[in-house]
Amino acid sequence: VFDVDGTLIDTLQPMRQALNEILTRSGRRTWTEQAVRDQLSLGLDGLLALALRADGHAPSDAAEHADRAALLTRYSELAPMHAVGYPGAEALLRNARREGCRLAVCSNADALVLQRLFNALGWLDLFEVTVCAGNALALKPSGLPLQQVLAMLNASPDEAWLIGDSALDAACAEAVGCGFVWFSGGYGSARPPTAMAQIDALPDLPALLQPSTP
Repeated sequence: VFDVDGTLIDTLQPMRQALNEILTRSGRRTWTEQAVRDQLSLGLDGLLALALRADGHAPSDAAEHADRAALLTRYSELAPMHAVGYPGAEALLRNARREGCRLAVCSNADALVLQRLFNALGWLDLFEVTVCAGNALALKPSGLPLQQVLAMLNASPDEAWLIGDSALDAACAEAVGCGFVWFSGGYGSARPPTAMAQIDALPDLPALLQPSTP
């Protein structure tokens, strides 16, 4: 079960551009690449809420709702054009499918954005199940979206791993009792203490899937 942003796909640049367009329009300071990277695991809603309050002045509910709609629209346009799969991501997914692995997504991203990203990358056929903003009972760090994934796959937590890059992913896996593999090449700054393993590049993942030799 894969997280997407910061795990399979690098969406930092289109998210930063879309966010800064919204901030500029409302007269707020734009965010640096590092600032967006540090908070990207919060997802679109969390990132926007933080950015709109960075100057100490909270927007009205109506203004925030309008900014959220504008950000989602702009990001959904930019992401398919500028987001890129991490090195080895597509080969990893296609090889895993050929070898009989069942692949799923557990993401806080918007469903429309994911559909457009997967369509642009040619990945629409790779995942049996996608749980994300739009169909999730809750978002990570809650364990509920991962429980949804496992229920739809008819799988137990000890039959699955969640691969992600953030503390939110780790907390989600821990809440369900599912093993968590941390991808250090994403947006997280430190390995979560509950991670059962770490990979520094996606092609390193298959070695963890091999059964240990007695």
